[in-house]
Amino acid sequence: MKIKKRFVYLITILLITSCKNSNQSDKYNLINVNEDKKLDKIEIDVRLKKEVNKIDLKKIGSEIKNSKPEFENYWIYYYLPEHKIGNGAWAVTHFNPDLEIEILGATKNATKEMDEIKVSGQIIKEWKDNDAIMPNKIYLVKESEKLFMKTVYAKNKYTDAEIIVNEVTQVNDNGLIRYNYENNHGDYYKIEKNGNLGLYNDNGKFKEAIK
Repeated sequence: MKIKKRFVYLITILLITSCKNSNQSDKYNLINVNEDKKLDKIEIDVRLKKEVNKIDLKKIGSEIKNSKPEFENYWIYYYLPEHKIGNGAWAVTHFNPDLEIEILGATKNATKEMDEIKVSGQIIKEWKDNDAIMPNKIYLVKESEKLFMKTVYAKNKYTDAEIIVNEVTQVNDNGLIRYNYENNHGDYYKIEKNGNLGLYNDNGKFKEAIK
């Protein structure tokens, strides 16, 4: 009986210790860590496992900062699972040295509202761009015997939801379908071999929306 009681006591202690040592690490993974000791600065890219709120971001940012306490300034960038690094972060927690918390991209609710927006005309094809800050859906539409690319953007920190419409002309580009439209940057669309929509300018492809 004494052995059994002692076993139960040890299990209880282990559970209490586990709870005390629990943290936010089940919500994220560190992707890139760049240290600059001369500038007393560290930049960290973080992959979130799901969308979180500002309270969680504060906890995660503080935990990361406390794990590397030797720096004065922390620049921490957050990405949701579907986001690619390099096109802007979905959220930030910067300690510079005071804490700055910002959710820059669209929330799950804003993205859902974007998906529910209807565009006029006959939809021929559609694609989705999972941009970290400005997610959008692009529709190839036929309307009044003309072709249009209609881009629907989700609401985020910088802008309300909006629709941008470009009339396009279809041409052949080395066996692929290309859509030109009037602009000042040499921008155009091209349907890739995999069916995705490539966004191009004079310098080449800069983004790809998935079908």
